[in-house]
Amino acid sequence: MLFRIITAALLLAGSAAHASPKPPYSCSYWDKKTDSVETLNTCAEVRDGKLVFLPALFDKTHDVEGISWVGLYDYTCEAGLADVDYYVRSPDNYLPVLHYDNGPDWFVEGLVRSRAEGKIGFWDDSFTNRIPPTFDYAGQFSSGKALVCTGCTPQRESEHITLVGGEWYYIDKSGKRVTEVKSAPF
Repeated sequence: MLFRIITAALLLAGSAAHASPKPPYSCSYWDKKTDSVETLNTCAEVRDGKLVFLPALFDKTHDVEGISWVGLYDYTCEAGLADVDYYVRSPDNYLPVLHYDNGPDWFVEGLVRSRAEGKIGFWDDSFTNRIPPTFDYAGQFSSGKALVCTGCTPQRESEHITLVGGEWYYIDKSGKRVTEVKSAPF
């Protein structure tokens, strides 16, 4: 009997330890004093259904031209989202961007990739959408063009994910199709 009580107590404690995180949410950020990635335990919360970044973040984070990077992985996990990073200007002015190469996607040729309603599009540094999110895949811009795909799907091959099928083409910075791709590159 004592064994069952101890087992039940351990299971209960274990499930509480792995329960979904509750606000305020912790985050990773680039610290202006240490010039390295740090963790802040009280970074953001949800108010009236909207994510809001707390003042403590702005006291600590390093910003570049008024934009700070924040990795808010507890929140995205609880919301059922893939890892997403945020560029933040103020408590309620932010842009979720793709998590890329262990951090936020970066602005290339003035645009950054973000996901909305499951599709990828491009935003500028004022967080204005410049190319609507209509792509299942979108690469970063290079020489004024970005490789995109509509209708491609991810397929797991051991620890790697490849994209199969779909229609592949290049777009310009206005979102206009400029070059066809004869076969999928992945």
